[in-house]
Amino acid sequence: MWIFPLFATVISAFFSGIVLRLYLTRRNPAHLAWSFALFLFGLGTACDFLASVSGWTSLIAKTYYLTGAMVVVGYLALGTLYLLAPRKIANLWLAMMVGATVFSIILLAGAEVDPIKLKSDTEPGWQAINRSALIKIMMITMTSIGTLIIAGGAIYSALRGRYRRANILIAIGTLIVAMAGSLATFGRPGFHSIGQAIGITVMFIGFLMTMTVIRPAPNTYQADNPGATGTS
Repeated sequence: MWIFPLFATVISAFFSGIVLRLYLTRRNPAHLAWSFALFLFGLGTACDFLASVSGWTSLIAKTYYLTGAMVVVGYLALGTLYLLAPRKIANLWLAMMVGATVFSIILLAGAEVDPIKLKSDTEPGWQAINRSALIKIMMITMTSIGTLIIAGGAIYSALRGRYRRANILIAIGTLIVAMAGSLATFGRPGFHSIGQAIGITVMFIGFLMTMTVIRPAPNTYQADNPGATGTS
């Protein structure tokens, strides 16, 4: 069913553009990180759409796995760090994510793809990728740490009252997207895409809620915690 991944792609692209506009207005790197994460998410759902229309190919499967499974949660977590953590910590995570993304691209480029599984009617095409132990470790590590950062940000916000509702919604949206991803594993692309659209919408509402408390970034930042630009 191509309509659901197309819907998720349009939503992701639209939301990514709005959050990018927030960054251009507010100049807070949290919005830039979230906009990029939404772009990656939309790229993954676009691959899902193309596969539902024309079939899975090696390039579509690898691009989907990179953007939809391996790195997107890490970049969502980057936004949380720029929102709540000292700038040095957020910059360190950014450097780690850039390195991990480049390494993941190299690993996936060299991975073999099973042509029989690629044409399967019962399994999503990305499962045709011969994922080495290193690819799996990279995916699990980035997703797990990213999820912990997002969940930790939500808990911190709930306890400290800083961006409370925004971070809780971002965490809930991430959980919905993760649960939707599990549906794809069991060959339920329609429900999978619907879940993705719902999850990304919940996250987007959380992103928008931050604009009520984030002030435009000053020209210079404090050395200890320059990322703290607003309170709630």
